[in-house]
Amino acid sequence: MRLLWLLGLPLLPLPQAVAGGGIPAPEAYRAPELVQVALQVLERYVNPRYNALAIMELSRSLAMQRYQREAITFLLHRLGERRVAFQLLMDTPIEEPKDHILFLVDSSRAFRSLRFHFAKSLFDREFNFLILLSWWGNDENDKLNALRDIFGTCLSFHVLNAIVLLEEHDGVVLLYGYRLYAPGCQSSLTPELVNRYEKGEFLRQHQLFPRPMGSFYGCPLNVSWYPLPPFVMFNGNQFDPEQRSQISRLTGFDGELLKKLAEIYDFRINLLPPCEKRRKKTAGSLDFLYASNSDDCFQQLSDAVSSVAIGALSASLKHRDRFSTTSAYHQSALVFVVRVEHKIGAVNQLVQPFCGTVWLSLVFSCLLALLLQWAWRRRRRDFDVSVGALHVHTTLLGNPVEGGALPQCSVVRCLLGAWLLVALVLRVAYQGKLYDVFRLPYYTPVPQSLSDLLEGNYTYLAPEYADYFPRDLTRLRQFNFLQRFEELEAAPADTKLTTSSLLDNLAHYNQLNRQTSRLTHVREHIYLYQLAMYLRRHSILKFAFDRKLKQLQSAGIVGYINRNFVESGFYAPYTRQSHAVVPIRLELLCGLYFVCHMMMLAALLVFILELLSLRVSWLRRYFV
Repeated sequence: MRLLWLLGLPLLPLPQAVAGGGIPAPEAYRAPELVQVALQVLERYVNPRYNALAIMELSRSLAMQRYQREAITFLLHRLGERRVAFQLLMDTPIEEPKDHILFLVDSSRAFRSLRFHFAKSLFDREFNFLILLSWWGNDENDKLNALRDIFGTCLSFHVLNAIVLLEEHDGVVLLYGYRLYAPGCQSSLTPELVNRYEKGEFLRQHQLFPRPMGSFYGCPLNVSWYPLPPFVMFNGNQFDPEQRSQISRLTGFDGELLKKLAEIYDFRINLLPPCEKRRKKTAGSLDFLYASNSDDCFQQLSDAVSSVAIGALSASLKHRDRFSTTSAYHQSALVFVVRVEHKIGAVNQLVQPFCGTVWLSLVFSCLLALLLQWAWRRRRRDFDVSVGALHVHTTLLGNPVEGGALPQCSVVRCLLGAWLLVALVLRVAYQGKLYDVFRLPYYTPVPQSLSDLLEGNYTYLAPEYADYFPRDLTRLRQFNFLQRFEELEAAPADTKLTTSSLLDNLAHYNQLNRQTSRLTHVREHIYLYQLAMYLRRHSILKFAFDRKLKQLQSAGIVGYINRNFVESGFYAPYTRQSHAVVPIRLELLCGLYFVCHMMMLAALLVFILELLSLRVSWLRRYFV
């Protein structure tokens, strides 16, 4: 935070830069009470934190020239003893203001002549004004008029942290600040007594700077907004003014954060019609280009129609010359979005642990075991094919067989032991491979970088041409990412399409369409995306919003709001690395559950048929 201290005095023929130690001590000078209080304020609130000070005077009276020179000399000498560096500013407009500038003002009219010519790098600096008013009139009305005039000038410089020191006729020094608006929203600013100096001490011992924003008393604040789920959403008809006045319908990450700021500062959100981004043809060209228009959020800010703009806006350098932004409160990434194709179904996944040769060998082994049973029982003529197949299937799954079915011959018992050993090895190998298959996605590999997209000859669906993707592979589409997602989903199976969106947009879409969505993102990001709210240039709201946003971030409230709209598991549901150890979710076992349910239904059907065979004679021959 940088402080700009304003105290106004007449022009002095002093050098442009003066060292504090070079100022001689004034002789037999008795500083008035106003100057003494100003010295205490500087020593208490400036000197402990800063060691540089610029000084400039603003005065329209020549009669007080000697008095003001002596006051400045006294202040320079006393502050110079505390190793404070000074710079004297002689002319306006001030082009390069330092962290602190000290002025003495003999009237509100003199302060009104103050002019600043800020460099671009100084627009987003926070200044604090300390103003010593040596003459303010004869009665209370003159004092209030002078205060309103001075604070109006401060407000024109978008400075909220302004303190005016003035001395009453009885020697009491009053410290005034101002607040935006007043109850009833009838005035844009309200002078407020923040402290008083009487009998050698301040009445209140609290920090003067920075001044808190305070309450807006429910006054309206025009807000431009671009609907973009999950950042800004509206539950209802967004073009209906009556529904827009119901702020509870505004939701989304940015919307909830703005409502939290409105609750803190007690201002009423006045939603303007939603912004739109449209295409227009350029003269002499068939290419469509997207451009700002009267409905664009930035245009509304530029025309002073709105004070705040939200809607997943990036704090980029593109608009820094025209607008101010709050501090970034969320980081996302712009990514390429692609569709994944199903490689195998959930049931076919159960076949993947073994290759075709192993499965053929397993079928041949079962037939051989059945053939050996037939050869062993052929002499007694009691061989039943269904019973023999049941024994083979039972032992293959690791279940015991009945004692009467065990052979008595040693050679056959050895063959049975060999078969049980082979079944054990196959069963354990299949179980281990099956878990490995469950751990891997059963989808075709997706591109992992931009080079993979170019090598795969993907077509890019975008709202405008981008310098990071070839122009001949780009098709222009609407700004609405939902329409582009639907086009990706509805494209034919072999079509290679891609588009771009923020990670949070993709996660929100996958969360809403968790049963049908097949969209994922390329692992390589296009660039990181810092989200911020846009304000008017050098807006007075910036510093108050910044402080509250940082407090909400440190308290975890910003992250909590974000998690209400986007679950982290939907950012990249299909792009896990093959070597990563991940838990096996229940939905991955859906194929196994399906087979088990089919077997249970088949067993139930057989059981019902056995019960019916007790009453239906022709069914008994199948269940005897």
